[in-house]
Amino acid sequence: MKRILAFVIFAVSTLACQAMTVEVQGRVVFATGPVGDDLAKFEAAFDTPGVDTVAFVNSPGGDLWTGLRVGRLIASRGFNTVAAGSCVSACSIMFMGGKKRSFSDAFRPAQTYIGIHGAHDRTTKAVNPILQPQIFAFYKLNMSDRFNAAVMNQALYDMDDSGSLLRVFDASREPKRVPFHCKSVQTLRKDCSEFKDFDALSLGIVTTNAYTALELPASFKQLPMVLGQELKAAFPDMADQLKQMSDQFCKSDPCRKLISDYSTLKDNKAIAVPVGEAGVGTTGNRDTTINAFVGAIYACNHVRGLPARLCEARVTNGYDVSDLYVSAQAAHADALVRLTAPSDKFYANEEYGGAMTSATGLRTQKVHDITPQRIDGIKVYGTQELAMALKSAQPPLVVDVWAAVNEAIPSAVTLLAGGLAFDDAQGDAIYEGRFAGLLKALSPDPAKPVVFYCQSRDCWLSVNAALRAKKLGYSQVGWYRGGMESWKAANLPVGRVIVRAVVR
Repeated sequence: MKRILAFVIFAVSTLACQAMTVEVQGRVVFATGPVGDDLAKFEAAFDTPGVDTVAFVNSPGGDLWTGLRVGRLIASRGFNTVAAGSCVSACSIMFMGGKKRSFSDAFRPAQTYIGIHGAHDRTTKAVNPILQPQIFAFYKLNMSDRFNAAVMNQALYDMDDSGSLLRVFDASREPKRVPFHCKSVQTLRKDCSEFKDFDALSLGIVTTNAYTALELPASFKQLPMVLGQELKAAFPDMADQLKQMSDQFCKSDPCRKLISDYSTLKDNKAIAVPVGEAGVGTTGNRDTTINAFVGAIYACNHVRGLPARLCEARVTNGYDVSDLYVSAQAAHADALVRLTAPSDKFYANEEYGGAMTSATGLRTQKVHDITPQRIDGIKVYGTQELAMALKSAQPPLVVDVWAAVNEAIPSAVTLLAGGLAFDDAQGDAIYEGRFAGLLKALSPDPAKPVVFYCQSRDCWLSVNAALRAKKLGYSQVGWYRGGMESWKAANLPVGRVIVRAVVR
């Protein structure tokens, strides 16, 4: 059962340092990263003799005024534009300045798209409809006779928040992936509007469905990374490593076949093994290394006919990733030694908001929203109290259900995708069965305290997880409402994310 987990995979971009990297290679200006005050960089690059193309490589957007100025400058120079990977928000405006516009095959089709939405405040994320007419006019001018007013009006004006987006894909490689518009970052995929009769060409976003081949500069190529760490320990002899794993972890022919077939899988691929027992889980042909890493753990966690079990990834593509667990454990041990209770009880306003209400049921939608101040029958921890508890003789098990960055509260275990809930009763029951099995593996004694946390007080994932644990018979369930935001506001030490359990 496939789910869209936009908020629980570790690829979280930060726009804290608003600046693009701009580099000229031959006749192509390459630009990547968040859009900031970068006009001067582009002007200098555009003056390079022979330049005629601008390639945008995985940009989440950013400053609107820079986007419009650079887009107009590209149009005035008659340059062509290419989208390599994702080009979103202000990046899409710059891209639309191109005389000829196309996608590149530098990244996988699912990672290659143009993302369009209207203006919003970069700090508050509030939608700013006053600025939309300028964006609308720029798109209309460059889309020419293919301009679709209805689609563009929806993209620019039908916004609940800054996460609203019209996604338009590379139709030459993904003809079945239709453009779709979600009015909020929290809109479920099934509730997004689809435009089945259109593609990037018919909407005037690209001028050709033929992709442009690009050789990215070395500094623009994606490094193999998992949990924010570059993979460097490549196996010198993968065949020998697979044989060793087969001998060590397999007691059955199906297990041995999974390992022997690994070499035939397409990247991105991974192998995970259960903690303290035989078996494996494998996955391949994923869009990213982290998706492969997580997918293999999930496949190992949940094997038909067996109880849920904890697993660790050992191989991702041709790299040894077992050291990620060793270094993460060391980071947790060090953080616990350095941990002292902060002077104040609460941080980052964790005690406020929520209108003094109490959560009584799971939330299936808009999980990134202010939480109530209480959960019936569940202990709410403040930052100071949780720090003191972790330094006590009998500390609680702390469970992270967010894991969107490679930081964790000291000693915390990760239950990845462990805070979801679904309107479909049958689907939710299946999910809860996986949740129950992995929670039992992480915390076998339901009488011992277990505390769930998420990103901040604006996250229902930890509320959902705490409610499920209580329903499953855990008698000392806790909830750290402030989450990682409050923990870091108190300047407390952190460990690294350790993924051994994926609910999904």
